[in-house]
Amino acid sequence: MRETATPARPGYLVVQGVVTDREGFKAYSAALPPIYAKYGGQYLAMTPAPRVEVAEGSPENRSVVIAKFPSKEAAWAFWNSPEYTEAKQLREGKGTFYVMVLEGLPEA
Repeated sequence: MRETATPARPGYLVVQGVVTDREGFKAYSAALPPIYAKYGGQYLAMTPAPRVEVAEGSPENRSVVIAKFPSKEAAWAFWNSPEYTEAKQLREGKGTFYVMVLEGLPEA
C-alpha cells in the first residue's frame, strides 16, 4: 500500500502593534530581514495603523505585519531563535505588540 504525502501546511506569524518610538524602532526593523530569510519567512503584508482598513468592529490603531513560513514549526523556530531573541531586545520600550503563530491550510 502506498502512503500519501500530507500536504504542506505553512505557518504564519501575525503581529499587531503600536510603535511609540518610531526612530528607536528602526534598528529592530533593519535587523529582521536576514533572520526571516534564514528561517524561510517572507513578509506578506506590512500595514501601518493609519492604513489598516477595518471592515467590522472598532479600530484599534495597531499596525499589522503578516509573515509566511514553510511551517508552523519554522515560524516558532524563527521566534525562538537566538538571532531573533537578540533582535527583539532592540524593540524593548518602543511599543506594545500582540503576536500570534498560526498554522495555515494545506497547500495544493
